Amino acid sequence: MAETLTSTIKSVLDSFKLGDTAFIDEVVSAITNERVDQNSSTFLDDIGVLLSDSPYLKTRFSANETRKKNNLPPLPLTQILELENSYTSVLQGAGMPAGFYDDPATDFQGFIARNTSPAEIKRRVDEGYTAVKNADPEVTKQFKELYGITEGELAAYFLDPTRQEASITKSMESAQIAAEGRLAAGIQLGVGQAEELQQAGVTSATARKGFADIAAQQEVFNPLQGEEAITQAEQIGGTFGTNTAAAQRIAKRRRQRSAEFETGGGFARTNQFATEGLRTVGQ
Repeated sequence: MAETLTSTIKSVLDSFKLGDTAFIDEVVSAITNERVDQNSSTFLDDIGVLLSDSPYLKTRFSANETRKKNNLPPLPLTQILELENSYTSVLQGAGMPAGFYDDPATDFQGFIARNTSPAEIKRRVDEGYTAVKNADPEVTKQFKELYGITEGELAAYFLDPTRQEASITKSMESAQIAAEGRLAAGIQLGVGQAEELQQAGVTSATARKGFADIAAQQEVFNPLQGEEAITQAEQIGGTFGTNTAAAQRIAKRRRQRSAEFETGGGFARTNQFATEGLRTVGQ
């Protein structure tokens, strides 16, 4: 008989995702001692009141503990579960990524403790998508191309960057660097290159300047007869200081070109630089 009752109660509580073993035992004990009626239409709410001191309930429905401390009335368990389902529907319907504000025992309890309605959550989610739409198109493009990040994940980032994994924040920074490469120099960075620059401390602003310098110095990087080309990877590593050998090679090439120009050598004759171009190379 006891085993049958335990099995029945477990099945009921499992349907509400409340199948903690110790809690099931507490409920079975309350029914056996006739402290609660398992056939009551308010069974779940009844045990929520009767077993309000249960360690499991205090943790799983921590919102009620917070509400009591803030002089707010505790909510029936059924109402809390309904709110959690509504939050889930809003977030899943908007395509929010798994793990973003979807833990009933933490995120949702915080909402409930503060009386945050599902409608308010929807408003916040919509703001996240608005931020995505208003973001720099090239940054958004790079974020998607480099990492395959979905629009929902981007919206989640803009909605609350502090809640995102550090890896996503770093990915955004890398995407911003890659965007500057495309816009300033027409260079499409790979994931490894973008992340290397991000880890080296390159910001969006320094990326913009660095890639603009690369674009302005293509005459230096392109080889004349007898010279070896300075590869794009070397241009990037040398300019941003992640490749010392490349930086030295670029500096040497600049000195050579400057010397050839000053002596009227083949460099000046072959390339017929404009005055502004010569000024840039001589820097």
